[in-house]
Amino acid sequence: MKNLLYLLLAFFLLSSCNKNNEEIVPDLTASDSISMGAGYANDVYYSLKNGIVGTAARSNWDIAFSTDPMSSTILINEGYGVKLHAYPKGGTEAWDNIDTTGISQWPSMFNSDTSWMYGAFDRNSMGHPDYGWGVYNSMSHDVVGDSLFIIKLSDGSYKKLLIEKREAMTNTFHFKYGDLDAAGISKELVCSNYGSKNFVYFSMLTGSVMDNEPDSDSWDLVFTKYHDESIPYIVTGVLTNMEREVAEVRGADTDIADPENAIFTTHISEIGSDWKQFDMGSFSYVIEDDLCYFVKTANEETYKIIFTTTDGSASGKMVFKIEKVK
Repeated sequence: MKNLLYLLLAFFLLSSCNKNNEEIVPDLTASDSISMGAGYANDVYYSLKNGIVGTAARSNWDIAFSTDPMSSTILINEGYGVKLHAYPKGGTEAWDNIDTTGISQWPSMFNSDTSWMYGAFDRNSMGHPDYGWGVYNSMSHDVVGDSLFIIKLSDGSYKKLLIEKREAMTNTFHFKYGDLDAAGISKELVCSNYGSKNFVYFSMLTGSVMDNEPDSDSWDLVFTKYHDESIPYIVTGVLTNMEREVAEVRGADTDIADPENAIFTTHISEIGSDWKQFDMGSFSYVIEDDLCYFVKTANEETYKIIFTTTDGSASGKMVFKIEKVK
C-alpha cells in the first residue's frame, strides 16, 4: 500500500509541474490526412472530432438543392466543369425557341464562395421577393420560376433548364430540363426526404437523385473543388460547414498562436486553398509554415489546424496537424 501511495504522489507531481515549477501542458496535437483521389476526384467530409465521415464522387451530380424549408438555394457542380448561363433572349415563354448564338459571350454564374445559401441560380437575385431564378408568392409561399437557364454539363453538352417552383408546403422543387430543341423532362425532388443534409444532388446526365452528403451535424469541413471569386478560378481546397466560424492566423509562431486574439468569420472559404503554393522550380506544393487556422464547431469547441504537406493531384492527399484547444 505504501508503494502505491508513493507512485500516486509521483504521478501527481510529474503531471502538475516540472523541475522549474512550470505547468506541463499535454501535447494533444495529432497528425491526420485525407485523400481526395487522383485528380481530386472525390469530396471528403471531415469531422474535427471524429475524422473522415463521408466521401462522395464529384462526377455524379450537376445541380444541388437546399433541403432547408426556408431556402430556395440551388448550386451547380462547378468543381466538375458544370457552367450556368441565364438565358438572355427571353423568359419562360421562350422554352420552345432557344437560340444559343453568342453563348460564349454570355456571363457565367457561379456559386458563392462565402456562403452555402447563395448558389449560382441565385446570382440575379434582387432581394426578397426576387430570388434570382424565381419570385416569392405571398399567397402560396412558393417561389415560382420566371427565368430560363442554359447549363453546360461535364460531358460538354448543353441543356435548357427551368426551375418551375419550390413548393413551400411540401418542400419540393419542381423543374424541367432537356436538349435545346426538345420538349424536356419534368422532375420533382422532395427535399424533406433529405432533411438531415444541407443539400440533395441531382444528375441531369442520368436523371438520378444522389444522396452524397453525410448528416449536416456530423461534419465540419469538406475538401473539394470550387470557384474562387477572388482569382477567379476553380481551385482545390477546404470549405467549412454552416454554423462554423474560422480564423486565419498568418505570419506567427503556430505553436503559440492564440484563438482569443484571432478574428473569426463565417465565410465558408476562409481556409480555402491559399495555404499551399505551387513551386514551378521544384514542381511541387510548398506549405506556409507560419500559418494556422482555428475552427469553432457548432457545439462551440475550438480546434487548431496546421497543414503540413500535400502531393497535389497525384492522389489528392493532404496532411495536417489538428489540436483541440477549447
